[in-house]
Amino acid sequence: MTFVPSLVFGQGKGAQSRDLNEHFADSLYQKGQYKEACEHFKQAAKINHNIKSSRLEITIFLFFLIDALGVFLFLYLEKQRAYKNLVKQNMQWANRMSAIDTLSKQNQNTIEYKEQSVLNKLIDSFAKDKIYLQSDITINELAKTLGTTRSVLSKIINTYFQKNFSSLLNEYRIKEAIKLLTDPKTQNYKLEAIAQMCGYNNRQVFHVAFKKETSLTPLDFKELSNK
Repeated sequence: MTFVPSLVFGQGKGAQSRDLNEHFADSLYQKGQYKEACEHFKQAAKINHNIKSSRLEITIFLFFLIDALGVFLFLYLEKQRAYKNLVKQNMQWANRMSAIDTLSKQNQNTIEYKEQSVLNKLIDSFAKDKIYLQSDITINELAKTLGTTRSVLSKIINTYFQKNFSSLLNEYRIKEAIKLLTDPKTQNYKLEAIAQMCGYNNRQVFHVAFKKETSLTPLDFKELSNK
């Protein structure tokens, strides 16, 4: 019977193929068939070389894999640490008084008399009435409620709070969201419910606004704050 070592090796049985070649080579050598024995010895040596090369490649691969996993784990832990710090900073930000609350407690002698009444009503509408929780509130509707025009209200907001009406709404809404996401009574609510409670019509708008203010998504903030 003719032995075909390449077939055995081709089936992925390298070590077995090497041993069989050595066995046949030894048997042929004993019979005086030196040329055939030499060929089998060559095949065995070649297979053995391939096995050693494969082992070296696997060792090198495992070394780099373990190294890469170590780097990945380090970066992951650093990222988690940074996120937790970000959560802490945002919680502190949510508990700090906003521009409106601060202004309402400051000396307002520098404010023009004609703007005083509108400004006081604006402060009350945010600090007491929480109009920012109304999803359909617009600057036009608020201006009408405060007894002024859109342009006057817009000027007051820009002058005294250094932001536009939309930014002011989002600041208050996101601060409210942070409080709801960390309050034991509401922290397990679905994000859709939290979004609606804060004045957002849908989760996607809430997601974008929350990340813009905090650099975190609502889901990331919720999961990290619960840990």
